[in-house]
Amino acid sequence: MIQLEHDYHGQDFSVNVKAMNPSPNDLTGVYMASYLQSITKNLAVGFDSFYQRPNPKTNEFHTSYLAKLTSTDKRWIATAQLQPSGVLQATYWHKLSEKVEVAADLQVLAAPTRRDAIATLGAKYDFRVATFRAQVDSTGKVSALLEQRFVPAFAFLVAGEIDHFKVCPFHCRIRIVYLICLLERCQSRCWCDDGELELDARGDGHDATTLVLSFTPNDNDNLL
Repeated sequence: MIQLEHDYHGQDFSVNVKAMNPSPNDLTGVYMASYLQSITKNLAVGFDSFYQRPNPKTNEFHTSYLAKLTSTDKRWIATAQLQPSGVLQATYWHKLSEKVEVAADLQVLAAPTRRDAIATLGAKYDFRVATFRAQVDSTGKVSALLEQRFVPAFAFLVAGEIDHFKVCPFHCRIRIVYLICLLERCQSRCWCDDGELELDARGDGHDATTLVLSFTPNDNDNLL
């Protein structure tokens, strides 16, 4: 795989071009270009173009338009992006203090054959030696992540996610992920009356290791 990328920042604009697996013979590959122009001190508009040519007889091209609004003190940023497929995405980020950040994301699909929308709210809190992130969306998915780095070579991460609220409020899947170091690969699995518990650790003894602990409830109408 070959990837070429170049950034250029002018006085009031920025340009980014990228090519993946370009072929000078038949111009096959994936090409992307972005342009952002500052209109005022706080407002910038631009576009993002995508061109794909997997073979000489097939090609695809589309352009999305975006706008970015930034506060004077850089404490909040709002963006909006419109894609030709009928997808509108709006985001908002606000830094409440040196330790607390909040954000919101809204995706609206207005295609002729489908209409849908998903809203997501998230927050981030920085402790002295750790970071906590949490988010919830309109589909009922709740997730949280706690990351703590003791030294540059040792990190500890715990992530949990609860889903399936839309299907049934009493059936959910919870997964806890630990990121630690210097562990060899191990895997174990056990069953209980309420479901299945699986433990899986992967690592080579030198790099960071992922330890996944997941619990999947059985399909039981009386399961809480």
